[in-house]
Amino acid sequence: MPFRPMPCRRTTWGTNVHMHVVQRNGRVEGWNSRPNSRGTMDIIWVCLTTTFFCTYAVLCVNCPARSERWWKTESRKLLWVAIGISGPEFILTAAAGQLALARDSVQSFRSAAYKNWTYRHAFFANMGALSLSHQTSNYIDFPAVTDEEVWDKSKQDTLTKAITCLQAGYLVLQCIGRAIQGLDVTTLELSTVAIVVCSIMTSICWLRKPNDVQHPIRVPLKKPMAEVLREAGPVAAHPYRQTPLDFVDDFTPSWALNIHRFMKLPVGRNSSIRPITRIGDSKLPAMTWIESSALCLATFAYASVHMMGWIFSFPTRLELLLWRISSLILVGTTVAFWIIESSAKVYRRRHLLGIKRKTSTSPEAAGTDNKAEPFVPEQPPLAWEFWGIFPLPIIYAAARGYILVEGFYGLRSTRPSAYQEIEWLAVIPHL
Repeated sequence: MPFRPMPCRRTTWGTNVHMHVVQRNGRVEGWNSRPNSRGTMDIIWVCLTTTFFCTYAVLCVNCPARSERWWKTESRKLLWVAIGISGPEFILTAAAGQLALARDSVQSFRSAAYKNWTYRHAFFANMGALSLSHQTSNYIDFPAVTDEEVWDKSKQDTLTKAITCLQAGYLVLQCIGRAIQGLDVTTLELSTVAIVVCSIMTSICWLRKPNDVQHPIRVPLKKPMAEVLREAGPVAAHPYRQTPLDFVDDFTPSWALNIHRFMKLPVGRNSSIRPITRIGDSKLPAMTWIESSALCLATFAYASVHMMGWIFSFPTRLELLLWRISSLILVGTTVAFWIIESSAKVYRRRHLLGIKRKTSTSPEAAGTDNKAEPFVPEQPPLAWEFWGIFPLPIIYAAARGYILVEGFYGLRSTRPSAYQEIEWLAVIPHL
């Protein structure tokens, strides 16, 4: 069929379109500029700006080290933005883990009769914004920092958040309006909507976390750290083996140690980065079954958005098939992960309950069962749990990679309705 230019025409939906590119088999081939309709660059621009703002504006990284240069702090933020673009559910997972840790902190302080300890305090302390200074005698006093003082340290960029809301709202309304009027939505727009959905859930997790805190508040430590470690128990009785942040960070098995246990790969900490100077952003605490289930449900919601592309128009049948397979993988691996983790939690609970029943031979022993031993590391993953989860990230990454690439690659050939504008959306301010 010969190539023919697409004439300018008025549609029945009150939108206009002008194509000066060629058409083949009812599809617009190549790059479409913007004469009287939205063009290829418009689609890419809206999606990229929305993605950037939705990942950058919601980001709440932990407090930097005191001696850290500004460029290192900003490069860390950009790294997390890149992670958020390639996999926003990873940012959501980190935020959910920090929320769970903050909840544990609030419950611990309130059980100790400190009722003024709020979620803002917990986030503030967990992000390394309270710095201990050595003095003499008696550990530390309860920090005399009010909730308002904590939030005053937060640098919430209202303008950036407002732009983010407008840009995300415009894109979501664009997709909804196009679906209602029977106009094509591109896969790039659909992927961006999924990122918006994930960013909203991440924002909820970080709603009470101070943002961009640069300098911590100093809290006097009334005993030397060595004495604190010795009094913490036999596990912590080596004051010169672990530096303070090693002590905080390393008592749960890291992913490297878990891999070494099953695959015998050499692992070790780079001595050039010791002592640890800040609390990292990627440390994930153990979650309850309800918390991990809620996180899996949120990830499932993000993955399910891609299922809407099941009936989209693709340049080739192979691309349609790969999109369907990839979207099924995103959903399937999320469900599989939840099933394996839930089964492992049930097994551990029953296994530990059986051990407790066998070891509780006296009233004194039974009375100490529910007392948490300080600094006891969590159990490493079970063999079947590890090998069941191990291939899931690889499969998931491959599917996610295809969806990212197809979002841009699919723009080379679209149906004409993908470039038709919705006139009433022009009243919504956006970039």
